[in-house]
Amino acid sequence: MNKKHLKHLPHFVPLLGIFGAGILAFLLFSYDKQFQIGVAVSVAAAHLTWGIVHHMVHGDVTPEIILEYLAVSVLGLAAILSVILHT
Repeated sequence: MNKKHLKHLPHFVPLLGIFGAGILAFLLFSYDKQFQIGVAVSVAAAHLTWGIVHHMVHGDVTPEIILEYLAVSVLGLAAILSVILHT
């Protein structure tokens, strides 16, 4: 890992925390589909927010980057919701 990657590490730790907490909540509340849906929506929104803030801090946020994070968040949410609602 080089210096370029290391300077971004403090930005990615919260993202790992967001996904880790989401996975943990998803597993702990496997009996409650409504809560899992809330967790999935929250993680998708947090991912989108994290991406925008991350790029704002680095001064390179563009509409394309926002749309990319939005697309990934929506696609991830759709995949998780399809699993929750079809089981």
